[in-house]
Amino acid sequence: MLALSVVTHRTGCAVVGVTGEIDLTGARKVLDKLDRLIAEGRNRIVLDMSGVAFCGAQAMSALVRTRARAQREGGWLRLAAVPPHVRRVFERTDLDRLFPRYPDAAAAVSGRAVPAPAGQGSPRRSAGAAR
Repeated sequence: MLALSVVTHRTGCAVVGVTGEIDLTGARKVLDKLDRLIAEGRNRIVLDMSGVAFCGAQAMSALVRTRARAQREGGWLRLAAVPPHVRRVFERTDLDRLFPRYPDAAAAVSGRAVPAPAGQGSPRRSAGAAR
């Protein structure tokens, strides 16, 4: 079961709360909601993921597409309070490069990302690293 809620922050950006599992069906529901927001001109979006129990590959794809669409419209998509089990998937797939860490919705609204904790994050090769 997936639940979505939308609150307009005083800055005008949309804060979308997600609770439950973002499986195939849930990914479609999230994508539809985010697409509607962008179509309404609400292209600055924070997705509060603090209540997410599972996030599948379809959801990751939907988030990347939505981020690109919001940027084309002059906005952004920021993910807030991503649970550790979901963050690990982002790190393993290098999507953490697209979605910085925001500890909560307030930090995401203001753009105050936090650096990845030492020793965490996906390993990066330097330009001269051996292959």
